[in-house]
Amino acid sequence: MQKIFDVHIGEVKIAKNGEVLKAILGSCVGIGIIWKEKKICGLAHCLLPESPVRTFEIGGRYVDQAICSLMALMKIKQDDVSMVEIIIVGGGNMTSPGITDSSKLVGGNNYRVALREAKKHHLYVKYSEGGGEEGRKIFIDSSNYTFRVEKIPRIINAA
Repeated sequence: MQKIFDVHIGEVKIAKNGEVLKAILGSCVGIGIIWKEKKICGLAHCLLPESPVRTFEIGGRYVDQAICSLMALMKIKQDDVSMVEIIIVGGGNMTSPGITDSSKLVGGNNYRVALREAKKHHLYVKYSEGGGEEGRKIFIDSSNYTFRVEKIPRIINAA
């Protein structure tokens, strides 16, 4: 039986030995890293795009903090970046249906900053899926170094 670890808002976790990381995302962004050669995976659950104060603390509350935190926890050095794969999902519009300008929404900004930070660190984004008006679940499986994304449809209340 696989052990599943929930990665809650603001958390960063790593998995080895067949463990599975899972996050449920709305406007938050999940940033996953898979490093097959070192047999380790990581996942951050980010609430906001950028930290108001630069910090070297490990955490996932802010997108710009999460990638550095994952790299530190997984001991990924600049020479290693070509061996890791990044997955970025989430950033849905969960609060304002119908708004098409995602720059005004926290989810859209979370997603854009995640892509920017991955590029800044020269990381290969294997898969990215953001925006829309639905939530997502992400699973990262350290037994076979795969990931799965499931969409969570918006519930529309009939008035």
